[in-house]
Amino acid sequence: MRQPPAYSPLPLSALRAGATAALRPGRDDRGALRELLARDYSADSVTLFASGTQALQVALTEAAVGLGPTATVALPAFTCFDVATAAVGARLRIALYDIDPTTLAPDVDSLTAALNAGARIVVVAPLFGFPVYWEAVCACAAPVGALVVEDAAQGSGARWRGLPLGSLGQTSVLSFGRGKGWTGGGGGALLTRRHGTPPTVGTGRQLGAELRVLTRAAAQWAFGRPALYGIPAALPWLGLGETLYRDPVPPRPLPRASAGLLLRDIAPSRREAAERRRRAEGLLAAIHRAPHVRAIQPLPGAVPGYLRLPVRVERGLGGLAQVAAARRLGIERSYPNPLSELPAVRERLVGSAREWPGAVELARDLITLPTHSLLSAREMEQVARAVTG
Repeated sequence: MRQPPAYSPLPLSALRAGATAALRPGRDDRGALRELLARDYSADSVTLFASGTQALQVALTEAAVGLGPTATVALPAFTCFDVATAAVGARLRIALYDIDPTTLAPDVDSLTAALNAGARIVVVAPLFGFPVYWEAVCACAAPVGALVVEDAAQGSGARWRGLPLGSLGQTSVLSFGRGKGWTGGGGGALLTRRHGTPPTVGTGRQLGAELRVLTRAAAQWAFGRPALYGIPAALPWLGLGETLYRDPVPPRPLPRASAGLLLRDIAPSRREAAERRRRAEGLLAAIHRAPHVRAIQPLPGAVPGYLRLPVRVERGLGGLAQVAAARRLGIERSYPNPLSELPAVRERLVGSAREWPGAVELARDLITLPTHSLLSAREMEQVARAVTG
């Protein structure tokens, strides 16, 4: 048995709704999904894309209008590689800022240096559903008029001072991928809260894209359970659990099947978020006395979504007594490298900063523990023992 490191609920009723939305002529749930997102996230406009990465790419492309050929975006030096993919797809120069390894929040001094290097767009990407100090980032960006883009791809179930992640910026991005807590078998959304014409994307139906969504969703439903996850996880060519850089692709519309899945998956995803918090709190209580384990500290005013539970252990997975057993329980390392080590980022990198010690420490030491509802009480005890030794 091998536990999935992350899990998004996908009931059979959602699969049926997705298939109906994909195959029935004239059925299109995307309008209803846009209305739901606009209401729940207080957005003036919502544009739906085939992935969160594509939504972020369009957000950055729109933000760069008028900035000229030297348009530069400030990215966290430690984050999901897809953030870099979006910046490359938008053809921007890149300045990196460091991350505080104790909170996963931006290092304000480092962010200031990135702004001084010419960045006029800032991407804030809260990791694993840990909110950052949003007002501090905006205050840092304000003197130079930089736009702060909120990438809430991992923010399902998380809140900052009572507001859901995804509702904080003039421009926000959501993701509906397999491990994002609320899934449509893929997809993403660009939310704006400012005047101007929102970006557009096609709305036609492409049968191939619809069938791919349904195939992914059916596989997620079938193999997401611990008893079966070990089957695809044992196939190295699937790359499950790996963090890879992917080249950007042209933005495409959200398939209708994804909209059908998402609309029927709202209540299960909210229950799952509550279960993640409960299990994360239980794991934190079980490991807090271990001297070699350092939990990430939520900021005051933050309610984490705990997509996974990040903790720091010296040498990361290599610092655990039984690495193979830990991985079978769903314990994984986080992102293996700072963005500065990606060739696609290095060739676009600007600014004098060439060291980001917080990002280096996190790439070396950060591991993530599963928090999903499929964990039994016994498995939670095993996860805690695997970390504490």
